[in-house]
Amino acid sequence: MAYRTASNLAAVFLLVAVAQNARADEPSANDKNLAQSLFDQARTLMDQGRYADACPRFADSERLDPGGGTILNLALCYDKLGKLALAYNTYNEAISLSITEHRREREKFARDRAAALATRLPRLTLKVTEASPTTDVRLDGARVPESAWGTAMAVDPGAHTVEATAPDRAPWKTVLSVAEGEAREVPITLAATTPVAAPIAPTPAPILRMPAPESPPRIERHRSTAFYVLGGIGVATLAVSAVTGGMAWSAHESAGQKCSASTGFCADPTGVDDASRARTLAWVSTATLGAGVLAGVVAFVLPLDERVKVVATQGGAAISLQGTWR
Repeated sequence: MAYRTASNLAAVFLLVAVAQNARADEPSANDKNLAQSLFDQARTLMDQGRYADACPRFADSERLDPGGGTILNLALCYDKLGKLALAYNTYNEAISLSITEHRREREKFARDRAAALATRLPRLTLKVTEASPTTDVRLDGARVPESAWGTAMAVDPGAHTVEATAPDRAPWKTVLSVAEGEAREVPITLAATTPVAAPIAPTPAPILRMPAPESPPRIERHRSTAFYVLGGIGVATLAVSAVTGGMAWSAHESAGQKCSASTGFCADPTGVDDASRARTLAWVSTATLGAGVLAGVVAFVLPLDERVKVVATQGGAAISLQGTWR
């Protein structure tokens, strides 16, 4: 009798625990009210053809208060929006829930819609070659597990991005577009990265440097050409002066012999000529003397030419640089 009483109490406690867990899993009254409001808004938006606004509301309503009717409407909304793969998967969820709820009409509707979509679904098969355990493949940003490589995956029509990465491999990426009912294979090959060779530094051009002089530069001074020209003119005029001076002296002596020194009277007419010639030659001698002296003075006061001479050696060869400054 005691054993039977204990068994009954245990059964009661088990039923109470199950009932408490069931109540804990049930949505609250607020969640149910919000879920119903979102469902009603979504139905209105879908009737208006605003599927992009309706689908998120159906999804939130299903999250707050799961139900076969809500998930079936969500699948239909995805279907109308053109998200065929998402609609197909949601129809299959609706089939499972309809079976659980024993809603045969909903199950049949979901099966018919899923079967109709199956022929319209685009499918992508990702074929990865030379893969490693660290290879990461992603479809539209979502990671594709290795078990799904080589399997035809249902996707929505439109553009899709496929990426693959692995250590020591060059990143791989492609963007492709698929239409309804199209099946595409995407070969993925990750090429090994080639080490980048270090750039070769260019050989600097040789710099030409002037050799250092072995001795300090020497400045040499020389007479200019003008000195020699003026000197020659001075010497020539002095010679003329000397000659004309001698001729003047000779003519003067001849006139003195022919003319009286006290009276200046010349009995011989040639004496007058000698006296005149002596005076003329004396002036010529004086003028040329002055010109010669002036030319000599000018020649000696002219500045000297300066030449700088630098002698250096480079590898045993002598280099001589000369410059002239006047």
